[in-house]
Amino acid sequence: MFSIRYKILIVALPLFLVSMILIAVISLGLAKSGIDKVARELLGYKINQILQRAQSELESLEELNLRDFEGNREIYINSIKHNVEEYSSNITKPQIESVIAVDSNGIVKMSTDPFFSTGSEIDFFNQMKYSDKGWVKFKIRGFEKVGFYRYFEEWDWYFLLSVHTKMFYKDANQIVQNSTIILIISAGLLIILLFFFINYLFKPLKNVVSAMNDIIKLNDLSKRVPILFNDEIGELAFTFNNMLEELETAYNQIKEYAYQSVLAQKKEERIKIMFQKYVPQDVVDEIVHNPTNLLEGRDKDVTVLFSDIRSFTTISESMAPDVLVESLNSYFTIMVDIIYKRRGVIDKYIGDAIMAVFGAPKEYGDDIQQAVLAGLEMLENLEDFNKSQIEKKRKEFDIGVGINYGPVTVGNIGTSQKMDYTVIGDAVNLASRLESLTKEYKIPIIVSDNTKNAVKNYFYFREIDRVRVKGKLKPVKIWQPARKLTNKQKAAWTMYNKAVSFFLTRDWNESERTFIKVLDAMRNDYITIKYLEQIKYFKQYPPSTDWDGTTTMTHK
Repeated sequence: MFSIRYKILIVALPLFLVSMILIAVISLGLAKSGIDKVARELLGYKINQILQRAQSELESLEELNLRDFEGNREIYINSIKHNVEEYSSNITKPQIESVIAVDSNGIVKMSTDPFFSTGSEIDFFNQMKYSDKGWVKFKIRGFEKVGFYRYFEEWDWYFLLSVHTKMFYKDANQIVQNSTIILIISAGLLIILLFFFINYLFKPLKNVVSAMNDIIKLNDLSKRVPILFNDEIGELAFTFNNMLEELETAYNQIKEYAYQSVLAQKKEERIKIMFQKYVPQDVVDEIVHNPTNLLEGRDKDVTVLFSDIRSFTTISESMAPDVLVESLNSYFTIMVDIIYKRRGVIDKYIGDAIMAVFGAPKEYGDDIQQAVLAGLEMLENLEDFNKSQIEKKRKEFDIGVGINYGPVTVGNIGTSQKMDYTVIGDAVNLASRLESLTKEYKIPIIVSDNTKNAVKNYFYFREIDRVRVKGKLKPVKIWQPARKLTNKQKAAWTMYNKAVSFFLTRDWNESERTFIKVLDAMRNDYITIKYLEQIKYFKQYPPSTDWDGTTTMTHK
């Protein structure tokens, strides 16, 4: 984090630098422009001198009125051109300036430039041929050059005096370089001066901060700040010292109260930690913060999960009591950790069964999805648990999980001597029935239609059956969820669901063909085999006209 002095430096520095840079840029621009103007005028002056020399010699030739002039005109003209070429060499700087003359086709007729030979063609002539005079830039053999040209009508030539760009702008570039160095040095000095000025200005504030840090670290309210300036900052230091005096008085008064409060808080925390072993943490927090709210029951939609160990009586008979308790504790630790990780609440243990609630007393928005994930992860982690059981030469556990989403009544139920925070209602009973159906259909996890519809975009599902559980008149669809499937399994589940659709519409033949394909992909799948047996029976003994595919359970 930047201190205030650096923030002021960051704000002030650009203001000064921008002003300096603007002045430097404008000055450099004016200087460069002036140098360019003088240099161009010099080149223009020299090219005019060359043209005047050519014109003067032509006029002298005309004045001589030689008798044999007409017959030897070409010889005299060439002599004049040679003289002009020599004159051009004399008035230009060697190795720096050069003169060429090109005709209206861009062919070099005269040259003092080593880069252009007489008779060669220049490729930048299109910059010159549309005007009698002007400025031109070009590149030859990797060198950049600039020059001034003028048209000489008598010979239909363009005279070009050129110079290397680096030489032409040498003085201007030197000014830019020197100005840049001056600007950098000025900026450095400016930063140093600003830094020292800001440090001096904020020294009283630094004293205030230092005093506050000492008070926090040492708990010493006797610390005072020296008053350095008779201004607003000095007034701040004076006020700060007065505040410290008041705080010191108040601090001594509240120390005793704070000490007693800490003791009471620690005692409450110990009670809360012990209480959480019997009541879910979310419930404990709700009791602490809103004790009156939990005394009243309220209706809400939650997700209820039931899990149960299969054939637990048989397992318990084959294990010593201490080994059985150790295995159960290990199993419960794994399963409860999963439920807590998925933000579920353990409602109760019913022997070897677990009842968990998702969405009460606190909602998280994705409680249904978390409940299904918890059920699937319980099955996945059961495999690791059973590997450990096998290594210890103990019986493996097999569990069933039932999940239902629906309306329940949530609240404290019991007497003034003993209360349970729990959920009751038809949705709870259905979740328990679904867990029991896992034994009937030999499937480890079953969810209700309400649950499936709420999270269908997050999991794969296959329809197990339409069931009328004991104690309910209305049938419900039951589904098996999966978090991930192989490509082969996905195809098999898709075919399976199509086969169920054909079955419910009494298309026995198509349903049978499709289920047989499913059985090829999913060997010994109990549900598929069960459907094939029903199809075989219905082909011989068709169901009644009001048959809707519902299976009625006569036991829990």
